[in-house]
Amino acid sequence: MKTPFKLLTLSIAGACLLTAGIPGSRVSAEPSSASAPVQTVPISAPVQQGAVKVSAKAVQEKTDLYSADLSIPVIEGLKDKKYQDELNDILERDAMKDLELLKKQAENDATEAKKSGFEFRPYEVTVKYEVKAGGGAADADMFSIAVTTYAYTGGAHGLPRTDTYNVLNQDAAKRIELKDLFGADYKQTIDKHIKDEIAKHPDDYFKDGFEGIADTQSFYIHRGNAVIVFGPYEIAPYAAGMPEFTIPLPKQVQTLGTEAGGLPQKLVVNGAELSTVDAAVYTDAKGTVTVSLRSVAEALGYELKWNAEQQAVELHKGAQWTIVRTGKDEYVINKMAPVSLGTAPAINSEGKMYVPLAFFSDILKADVKSEAGTITIR
Repeated sequence: MKTPFKLLTLSIAGACLLTAGIPGSRVSAEPSSASAPVQTVPISAPVQQGAVKVSAKAVQEKTDLYSADLSIPVIEGLKDKKYQDELNDILERDAMKDLELLKKQAENDATEAKKSGFEFRPYEVTVKYEVKAGGGAADADMFSIAVTTYAYTGGAHGLPRTDTYNVLNQDAAKRIELKDLFGADYKQTIDKHIKDEIAKHPDDYFKDGFEGIADTQSFYIHRGNAVIVFGPYEIAPYAAGMPEFTIPLPKQVQTLGTEAGGLPQKLVVNGAELSTVDAAVYTDAKGTVTVSLRSVAEALGYELKWNAEQQAVELHKGAQWTIVRTGKDEYVINKMAPVSLGTAPAINSEGKMYVPLAFFSDILKADVKSEAGTITIR
């Protein structure tokens, strides 16, 4: 008989580490158990994700018994290098453990199928990841990544599992917990939000299926929100997938890694208030207020062009021209000598470039004021 495949969770060592400071075609009834060589694809060129870079280490295998397609995240650029190395080790070890577990189960189940005269379907395992918050100034030094492992071991469908890792990117990195985001009463706050959302569509969930979040509840951080994640069948039928609930972070959390606090809540450009979703305001660890370059510049009437070769944005308005380069504290106006503002432009996990507020006053010569919780730019 086939035994249910249970994806490995974090190893004991890995779980302790994170807690301490760091988540088919048919074949014949006589399948071959010979294992094909592991194909390890070299790590791809890193993708810029704000202050932190993440690239993929690909591991691919295929035999008559199983196939594997793993994209294991490799993190670069965390300020705490020891923490970074430990986290990368956890990510790779857990992915490979899941692969080894599936291989052993495929061999056992194929043998049982042959004895019983049943046809065996090859098993599958995939690993994919997505960076949710980039760990730079535009994300208030919060780095968040979701790793999804999908396993098929026969039956109508496979099962996915999402592990999340949320890190405050400081010299001494620390794992971000829900209580850090929502305070001591975080469970009551989150439970109420989820229950209210379920009440809007009760037929989509199991009756009385949600009793409250777990102490180790899975979540990720994305665009100023905490997103609570549940597994298949946990609170809803399989058709619902992995239910997610988005909860806006308290305003003070957007300076979680700083001592600055007191972020302005509104951004008004030429008399029009910009959406906080498209044009959020952040303060970096030095207390520098940063805003979305494109959102503000376009509202001021500038045309923007991305220069992929230089990893830069060019801005035009009449005879006025300037260029802003990713990661370089060098701001140029009309081809004059570059000016330093003390903070380099950063690209967040959404691909949006953030620049210091002073860029608009000192470089573009706009009228910038900040008072009573509102930034105005004209």
